[in-house]
Amino acid sequence: MAFSNTLQRPKHDYPGGKAGLGLSRADTDFRHSLRSRGYVFIALVLAYVLLASLFFFSQRQPPLSQLDEYRDIQQTQGALIAANRAVFEALAVLAFEPERTDDGPLAQILADLRQHHLALAERFPRQATRLTALGGEISYPMAGYEQHYLNHLRSQLAKSRFEIERLLATNRSRMTGLALEYRNRDDLLVIKSLVLGSLGLILIGTVTTLFFNRLKSDLLRLQQRTSEIIVGYRGEPLPVARRDEVGRLTDGINYLSEALKEREQALEIQRRRNSYREKMIAIDSLASGIAHEVGNPITCISGLAAEIENDARNRLSEQSREMIGQLQRYANGIIRISRDLSQLDVKNIDRSEWIDINQLLNAAVRLCHYDNRWSGIAIELDLDSRLPAWYASENQFKQVCMHVLENALDALQDRQDARLRLQTRLDTEHGIVISFEDNGSGIDEDKLQTIFEPFYSTKAVGGGTGLGLAICLAIVESFDGAIRAEQACGGGLRIVIELPLGNSAHPEIAA
Repeated sequence: MAFSNTLQRPKHDYPGGKAGLGLSRADTDFRHSLRSRGYVFIALVLAYVLLASLFFFSQRQPPLSQLDEYRDIQQTQGALIAANRAVFEALAVLAFEPERTDDGPLAQILADLRQHHLALAERFPRQATRLTALGGEISYPMAGYEQHYLNHLRSQLAKSRFEIERLLATNRSRMTGLALEYRNRDDLLVIKSLVLGSLGLILIGTVTTLFFNRLKSDLLRLQQRTSEIIVGYRGEPLPVARRDEVGRLTDGINYLSEALKEREQALEIQRRRNSYREKMIAIDSLASGIAHEVGNPITCISGLAAEIENDARNRLSEQSREMIGQLQRYANGIIRISRDLSQLDVKNIDRSEWIDINQLLNAAVRLCHYDNRWSGIAIELDLDSRLPAWYASENQFKQVCMHVLENALDALQDRQDARLRLQTRLDTEHGIVISFEDNGSGIDEDKLQTIFEPFYSTKAVGGGTGLGLAICLAIVESFDGAIRAEQACGGGLRIVIELPLGNSAHPEIAA
């Protein structure tokens, strides 16, 4: 299985679904869109205008009532003036033309005055009885009683004049109070209008300012985030506090950043693997040269030493035989190293074939013995002989083993009782299980899954790239397997690799 399959798409799906990075109308809930908020804002403004109109319309009724009342007062004022004029005319006739008291004009004046009294009694209910009585006491001219009649008539007319003038004063006071009340109400209505209009403008302005300030702040934050993405900074995703188009855009930018981050990590892992391939090709070329240039002469030296040792005619001393034996052992060691190096075959580094996992683990451990860093570290092998052949890329499997061993080596540095245990077993549930358990410094429980993330490293700056276990994860997943980290019983770390039996030469074992 090619490792390039892991570069097809990022791990996380974009929340917009099929829309990709675009922002379609269907993806955004209309209830939380900017358009819906604009409609709500317009509806609120219209509702405010309607309420203000209803308020002003409700304020029209009191002025209209006052206007009707003012008209009624004016009509009453006219009736009082007419009655007062009739009294004045009657008194003038009595004062300046007493000889005409029995004449028709005075009778007409008095008749009109009585009608004025009755009309005023209807306009002034409280004074109706008195006005009616005053009107009734005004009698017509009678013959034979001129002097007595004139005195009585003058007295009644004086009372009527006094009552009418009092009502005139009362009516003028009502008119003045009504005018003042109308002016005060009008001033109060103007003030209410100014206050209500000002509050509406302030409210609308505040809401608009807050809305556009927040929108501006979010857009500037998105602009800054995109600038950071362009220059290569990824960082933490932006918090999404909105559910409108801006929130969807923030989701898209977060997805873009995460996708670019994962793609860059995958490309870096691929670059490291390509670098590993180039190194292995160089090692293969070197191993071939060693096997040819060193292996053949050493084989001849070993053969000649054996012939000298076995030739009885040489009469070698015991010390000489021991020296030849030591030379033979050194030569055999060089031959074994040449043979181990000659087993490196990277001409088809990604070619899948049937491999023996136990044999490859043995070869990896033997190569570790030639590295001085492994001196003083006890390596224990517990290999299950029942493991079937497994179909995969041998060199990719070797790369996984070497990265895990390198990780264990870093944990075992400067430890007196350093120990590493490699175990394989056949499990009907989990397939082929390979574990690497060390008694090194270990790792915290909450960071066990973090160690497989690209560029995560517990080493000092410059001590490692943090890509070793990430490469292992990518390769094992390309095998359809699984890899995990556990805390070992002795305080160290255990790396467990599970490979499916479907790739084995005997898949029926899983049944």
